[in-house]
Amino acid sequence: MEFAYSFGYPYMRRMLAINEAISNSQVGEKYQVDYRGKYRPLPVIEVPIEMLVYRIENIRTKSLQKQWLAQHRDLPRDLFLRDPFSIEAQENQHQVLKLLVDKENLLKTFKDNDKLQQTEPLICSNDGIVVNGNRRLCAWRELYYNNRVKYAHFQTIRVAVLPDNDPQGMYDLEVALQIRSDMKAEYVWHTIAADYQERFDAGMDIGVLAAKQNKKPEEINTYIECYNYAAQYLESIGHPDEWTLVDKQEYAFKQIVIGRKSIVNPGDKELFQEISHALLQTPAVGDRLYKQIPKVVSCLSTIAPKLQEVFSISIQNDHDDDLDLLTGGDTNTSNTVNAQIAASIRQAENPALVAQAVKSVLDTTDELEKEKKKKSFIFDQVIKAATLLTNAVSNLDDSMNKDGIGKQLENIEGALLALKDWIK
Repeated sequence: MEFAYSFGYPYMRRMLAINEAISNSQVGEKYQVDYRGKYRPLPVIEVPIEMLVYRIENIRTKSLQKQWLAQHRDLPRDLFLRDPFSIEAQENQHQVLKLLVDKENLLKTFKDNDKLQQTEPLICSNDGIVVNGNRRLCAWRELYYNNRVKYAHFQTIRVAVLPDNDPQGMYDLEVALQIRSDMKAEYVWHTIAADYQERFDAGMDIGVLAAKQNKKPEEINTYIECYNYAAQYLESIGHPDEWTLVDKQEYAFKQIVIGRKSIVNPGDKELFQEISHALLQTPAVGDRLYKQIPKVVSCLSTIAPKLQEVFSISIQNDHDDDLDLLTGGDTNTSNTVNAQIAASIRQAENPALVAQAVKSVLDTTDELEKEKKKKSFIFDQVIKAATLLTNAVSNLDDSMNKDGIGKQLENIEGALLALKDWIK
């Protein structure tokens, strides 16, 4: 009895089936794609839904594969690398893709309308690796395998076949078709960042990678820094590689990276990191998290004593007398103090209380700023008026229209009298 394949035929069987389908094609349908620097008319064929294999290198699933392995400890750690076309790897990739399909309501779309059929062909390599359309293939397989009668229209699917199976060509095609076209709608930030990190680790120059992505090198570097910081954060809260926990925190991590760079003292950095971790774990109240982070940087000297008070932290004076003599007593005590505060709130494991204390400081600071602006409002407005009038005088020209200026000057004179009377 022949084995029933559901997630991809063996390599040679895929190759032969695709070649035969192209040779026997009577329709001659073509699908235009810019591939490896040329617009190419790809042949479109119809194949069994079981035949194709998912592209494991799919950028969209990079971080989700790590999360899947973190949540399924019984699976080999190198499952998706050792043999990406094995039955086990393909079955698990299907489950990873199903997470996306469910999240984006793609399965529901086809399920709610069982007459909805394929409109555009998937794109695959000449050996049956799906480059564009992995999510659709996953959704159709879910429906067809669960009800082969109702969804019989997915028994076969149309694919446009590339002339080869070049890994770099397939990567560039994915970038061109999906990431560049609508990155924010299609890809979660950490999946893109995971790909950048992987390419960088493999030795690709940041400048070359940026050119391929149509981005600036500093943007690529920021993604990589955010990815590494997010990985540290997930590790620190006991959820390593559970990337869906930070799906919506892209801008917060960007602000954290910027904030860390602006802080010089190691102790301040450590405290800022602990505060950031606490805020990430606590639903933001008021300003969004990415707006709160810069305020934490500017208010760190005020936040530190507040945290010390809230958590009843006793500071140990560990200054070395000999070191003080060598440095003239010029040691940075806040560096040591803030490092101790950071260690204490980390040990307390109460992110909600940290966030509450930080927010109270930020709210007080915001109120003080509003009060300052309120007190200087009249002065600020007079400065603006004086500047505008000075500009008007310096640009006097007899050719300019004078209509209505006299009336406005009367209004200004009246306002001046009121202000002079007010300041007496």
